[in-house]
Amino acid sequence: MSVDDLIERLLHLERPLLVALDVDGTISPIVRDPDTAQIPKETLATLEALSAAPDIELALVTGRDLPSLRRMEQLEGVWRALEHGGVVLGPSEVPSERSLSEPQRSALERFKEWVDAHAHGAFIEHKPQAVAVHVRGIAMRDPERAERLMDEADALAQSLGLHVRRGKALREAEVVANDKGLALREILERSGARSVLFIGDDLTDFPAIELAAQHGVGAFVQSREQRGTPPTSAALLGGVDEVAAVLRRLLESIHR
Repeated sequence: MSVDDLIERLLHLERPLLVALDVDGTISPIVRDPDTAQIPKETLATLEALSAAPDIELALVTGRDLPSLRRMEQLEGVWRALEHGGVVLGPSEVPSERSLSEPQRSALERFKEWVDAHAHGAFIEHKPQAVAVHVRGIAMRDPERAERLMDEADALAQSLGLHVRRGKALREAEVVANDKGLALREILERSGARSVLFIGDDLTDFPAIELAAQHGVGAFVQSREQRGTPPTSAALLGGVDEVAAVLRRLLESIHR
């Protein structure tokens, strides 16, 4: 589907329109070290304008936790679904205190100890209720070791009673299973939006893409690292630059 075709579909959706976006690989180019990822300035400017546009609700739906996302953006008037949907925040909300049970804390600590001992060279992301192991840097040098690490992380997390999240060059062990689709549904209901556009690029985005297709448009960003077959309902986009073009065109259509 061309950008023109996608914009034409969006123009016919009922307003208010919820524009919901994954971050890494969707509006921010994938990089080896997630701590160095950035949303391009032009895209940030477009997002800022969309957040202030009439009949538009803007949401960022990401696996990152709040401090990690805030390093990349300080937008106002934006919904945020963090940690793959584990935390949903309205535009003026702050996260509430969360605590782990002793078994959950113990399981996560054992997983952390294994990561420290075996995942040398990986980028490790510590979240309040999860540990994510990013092996992109390892895969560039030794793809077999990267696959082996992800398989071993799978087995250990499951043996500890943790939930496994699989993504592009990623394994994440969570104490609570989260879902971007459920988070998107919550934002759709709470925001009062009548339709939705969601764009994502990974397996973790599939539930949100499928939900969006029921209430508007779900789009998938293709890449060389693509894992899994995107939902048949998804509009296909060619990369981060094409996502940026869709957002710019949508903004232009609003101000005509």
